[in-house]
Amino acid sequence: MARIAVAILRGARRASTEPRDRTGATQPRGHLFDEMFSPVYDESSLDAAPLALRLMNRRVPPWVQLAIEVHRRRDEYDAIVTWGERLTLALMALQSLTRQGKPHVPMLYWFSKPNVRLPMRAFGRSLRAIVTWTSVQRRYAIEELGFAPEKIHLVKHYVDQVFWTPREHPAEIMCSVGREMRDYDTLVEALSGTSLRCHIAADHVRENRGVLAHRKVSAKQLAGQAGPNVTVGAMTHLDLRELYAKSLFVVVPLLKSDTDNGVTVILEAMAMGKTVICSRTEGQVDVIQDGVTGLYVRQGDPAALRAAMVAMWNDPAGARAMGVRARKYIEEHHSLEKFCRDVKAAVEASL
Repeated sequence: MARIAVAILRGARRASTEPRDRTGATQPRGHLFDEMFSPVYDESSLDAAPLALRLMNRRVPPWVQLAIEVHRRRDEYDAIVTWGERLTLALMALQSLTRQGKPHVPMLYWFSKPNVRLPMRAFGRSLRAIVTWTSVQRRYAIEELGFAPEKIHLVKHYVDQVFWTPREHPAEIMCSVGREMRDYDTLVEALSGTSLRCHIAADHVRENRGVLAHRKVSAKQLAGQAGPNVTVGAMTHLDLRELYAKSLFVVVPLLKSDTDNGVTVILEAMAMGKTVICSRTEGQVDVIQDGVTGLYVRQGDPAALRAAMVAMWNDPAGARAMGVRARKYIEEHHSLEKFCRDVKAAVEASL
């Protein structure tokens, strides 16, 4: 059997020595994905790297260091799966330039972004296959980047449906969650003049507006723009689960984007049995069934968002019924176990 390794860029969530909660009661069971492959490489792998590589620490980004270490240890595996945009691009370029790589199957979701599109044009032919979970971006990779359709495997994104599970709690509030490409300006304006209570679970917001155009808004700035009915602040997974539980519905306001920004929060909320109100963008099309498991509103339109939120708040029975359908949809299509099986099957098929 092929030895299929996985390399994941975890950032602050590097592998912990603490025992894993396999019940899913106290933390999401992300380890299930790691256990589909062997060996597993992340930033902790650098602790045993050669001294010269470790001395790069202050001058070379971790994703470059990890790519170098994974490539150095290529005799330990027959194929490599990477999850992490920058790590993927670094390893792809390294293997292309050295012509010494092993079959490489990355997991990517935003091919049209310039800092992904350009390296993919230069080095992407070295990839054995690609796994993605956005149909819009898969189409872009085929039509604009020239990848063969059979090389781009479409799977449904996952949520740990055991950790994120419905919990009995009176509806006291609504909430919004996430940092990437969020249109909180529109949400705050939509909430202005209403009595709706909302917590925005974020410590900052990142907006990607081009290759060199990025905007970062701190939670303090965001809170300063909001009224007294809006609170702001990041949360742990456990606290976030409680926030979802006591929310009647969840709002995911998005900036214009051709990829599936917001998918993690959408899936978490749906798994908790909550209706999601989401901005209608070009890329966010693969999860919500409008009017069945959630609602779309016009992107950047505070009046439309306000109308949807007020209508949903005034129809709690309808919100709960939609949430029940959302949970059922998650169980059938987006469970963590199904995602792991689908990814492993795609990688093995590519080999």
